[in-house]
Amino acid sequence: MQRTIGRFQVMALLQAARYYLLKGDLEKAKSFGLNRAIFYAWAKRSGKPVFQRKRTAGASAPSIPSRAREIEALGNENAYVNDEGFFVIGSEVQRPEDYDREIVRRIEAVIPYEEAWNAAINYLKSFPSEVLLDQRKFYERVYLPVRDRFDEILRKSRGGLDLS
Repeated sequence: MQRTIGRFQVMALLQAARYYLLKGDLEKAKSFGLNRAIFYAWAKRSGKPVFQRKRTAGASAPSIPSRAREIEALGNENAYVNDEGFFVIGSEVQRPEDYDREIVRRIEAVIPYEEAWNAAINYLKSFPSEVLLDQRKFYERVYLPVRDRFDEILRKSRGGLDLS
């Protein structure tokens, strides 16, 4: 039985690669990737809509996480960051070492992480920046088609050879 990379890890990996391609900062990319994976997992469990809507007059702003200081935008997607520039959900800061523990370690149980990272980068390079900068387009066009089939991205990255 061949093991696969879970949806949570695929989301975190693709989000980290997305951030890295657009902003070029690997440490913050890891923080962003884990942050967005947690956010989408929370939204799925809570049934809350994920995609941002324009607020109407008089609508209250979402509460600011206790360790957040600013909001960073990646295209039309906003996330809270702390003083160090790492992403925050609630009172939890998502640090690069958390990504390594939660994402890298689990991917490494299936394939070498570097191989998955390079496959993710190459896959994302096939999309125009307008897709990478749009939260909904990224989710629908980039993540959804491969969330359960990341092994296909790996095979393409290997030149079509299945080395597993």
